[in-house]
Amino acid sequence: MKVLIVSTNREKTPFAVVPIGAAKIIGALRRSGHEVEFLDLCFLRNIKRNIKKKLARFCPDMIGLSIRNLDNCDYIHSHAYFEDDRRIVRIIRSFSSAPIIIGGSAVSMATEELADYLAVDYAIAGEGEKSLPAFLSVFQKKSGFETVPGLWWRQNGRWRKNPPGFLNLLDDLPMQAYDCINFDRYFSIGGFVAVQTKRGCPFGCIYCSYSILEGSRTRFFSPGACVDEIEKIVRDTGKSDFFFVDGVFNFPPSHATAVCEEIVRRGLKIRWLAYCNPSGLDHGMARLFQASGCAGIELGVDAATGKMLGNLQKGFSMAEIERTYKALSTVGLPFAVFLLFGGPGETLGDWEQTQRNLQSFGKANAVFVSLGLRIYAHTALFDTACREGVVTPETPLLEPRFYLSPNIKAETAARYLDLLARRDPTWTTPTDWNSTTVKAIQWLLAKFRVIPAWRDIENYGARMRRQK
Repeated sequence: MKVLIVSTNREKTPFAVVPIGAAKIIGALRRSGHEVEFLDLCFLRNIKRNIKKKLARFCPDMIGLSIRNLDNCDYIHSHAYFEDDRRIVRIIRSFSSAPIIIGGSAVSMATEELADYLAVDYAIAGEGEKSLPAFLSVFQKKSGFETVPGLWWRQNGRWRKNPPGFLNLLDDLPMQAYDCINFDRYFSIGGFVAVQTKRGCPFGCIYCSYSILEGSRTRFFSPGACVDEIEKIVRDTGKSDFFFVDGVFNFPPSHATAVCEEIVRRGLKIRWLAYCNPSGLDHGMARLFQASGCAGIELGVDAATGKMLGNLQKGFSMAEIERTYKALSTVGLPFAVFLLFGGPGETLGDWEQTQRNLQSFGKANAVFVSLGLRIYAHTALFDTACREGVVTPETPLLEPRFYLSPNIKAETAARYLDLLARRDPTWTTPTDWNSTTVKAIQWLLAKFRVIPAWRDIENYGARMRRQK
């Protein structure tokens, strides 16, 4: 079959994210013998003209939309993306009668709501590398839809669905089709080559969607396969800046260690960043990270009081946060800390204590503080929000809904957060991220490939705002 894969993501801040999901799907479709073309909408100014041109030239039998996010998860400056996705679907419909199937993380989080809103024919929830080729096979036969993991389809005016399937042997998957990606364009605005070393997350954070997207059982790409991919991309594209997009790269420590040791063994000269948490991140791991080319760590602690670590069910302790601070600082590895304020039971006093605790541990290069927790169905936070009357079990969650502790007044929370951030030049808040000054600085840093862009954050952005 002739299949057109369209990546709908157009978000470019803080940097544009390479569509690794779409690239993996394209690799899987090619292996299955399909003729595939890719349309990345991220940088296109005239979407309608480009869609029309692509459809006129290629004439696909099936069109797949890769949809990454429902919204920007920003409580203060909330912006939903699904309205743009519906406009894209309508444009496609005006030039093609080919059926449309949607997939991606946004689809897995709100499958029926999003499919109904977009008025598409089919959807796949969960991992699509095996499911989409399987669907195309049964689609040609017009039977056997019940055999495709994660497939949603309409029958007699109602949705039918199959449970998603999580793949076990990840090394059997084809490599991402990185030849489809315009890396020069992504790198020009701060992007990286995206690489995944595992799927699934064993942590039980109350708000997190990773267990829904990938399951709670961790499944691994072998260290050799991970580094084979990195080495091939460096050789074929000349790009050597990577981002490990695992939910938590450093856990379990044995796998992260094996990947980094393989990079060192092969003598690869790369730079990489990753999302990590304090579980197992000690001096030895920090030194190995640095030796393998790590340019910085994005440390998701979310909370820094014993009370809130427990309330958010983070799965690590204050002692582990302190150990990680000291390890990264001693080795000289830049790190940014990410906090999520407003969780169940939190008070303004907890915010104050969080700042004092982190300052007592040492100095991060940057501390990014978000406000409000995005509510997703099938999470512990959703159950809490229902009990407290924030939402009901019937509340639609396609439109972003946020949880904010009843101990915190919504009308004053953002202002108090900004006041707190003014006490420490490494702290930034949504007010900073949305300022024209910071966006201009981000553009300059991206243009000159300053990595990580947050390394010297206290010398720009937030300080400029505070001097006004």
